[in-house]
Amino acid sequence: MDQLNYWAIADREVEIQNPITDRKLRLLDDYCSIRDGMSVLDMGCGKAWLMRQWAEKFAIQGVGIDVNARFLEAARRKSPARGRLTFHNAAVKGFNVEPASYDVVLCLGAAASLGDVPAALEWMANIAKPGGTLVLGTTVLRHPPAVPKGDILPPDTVGMIGVMERHGAEVSATISASDADYERYQSHQRHATLLWARENPAHRDHAEVLQKSRDDWMHYQRIIRPMLGWTIFVGRKKD
Repeated sequence: MDQLNYWAIADREVEIQNPITDRKLRLLDDYCSIRDGMSVLDMGCGKAWLMRQWAEKFAIQGVGIDVNARFLEAARRKSPARGRLTFHNAAVKGFNVEPASYDVVLCLGAAASLGDVPAALEWMANIAKPGGTLVLGTTVLRHPPAVPKGDILPPDTVGMIGVMERHGAEVSATISASDADYERYQSHQRHATLLWARENPAHRDHAEVLQKSRDDWMHYQRIIRPMLGWTIFVGRKKD
């Protein structure tokens, strides 16, 4: 099964491809001090909801990079007339970007495209202008297990702030998904995959889609729901 096709199925019902609500994401307008003409790069942009909003409101100059062509088709189709958004169907790793060239660099759930969070932050810090803004959205540990589990768990918010500081970013704001936000997002993905399976019973990927859907759903119930959260960290690159 093509993993890119799976995620196109799982996220077909959502515009914002992370657990944060649109109301909370709009806080980034102020936290990132968005103004007309600013340059923004979104790594792993998906359908690029946030950049599209900024292009409409502030006429930003934005670049989105994603490996999933279906997501980029949706982003291009829904791009506003204002601003200028350019999308590249490519992997972030190896993508040629001029250092110190963007006012804002976004990475909302795409750190794995460069291996891990520290590698993503290093890449982001390299292409952000001095004084520019790094916006990292990632899972965080909220409730450590009483008995250590075999799963590799992420740092908590304090630990993640430390990671950002070690990569030259002074964290100025955080935005966190509530338990209900995370449940809504995971439920949308579960519902979308089951609906697709009912609509496509003879598809060659039918069984694999159902299996991955169940595996992801049970991982959410077993690990994410009781222990993890999802937080956006906003940091200013030091001059």
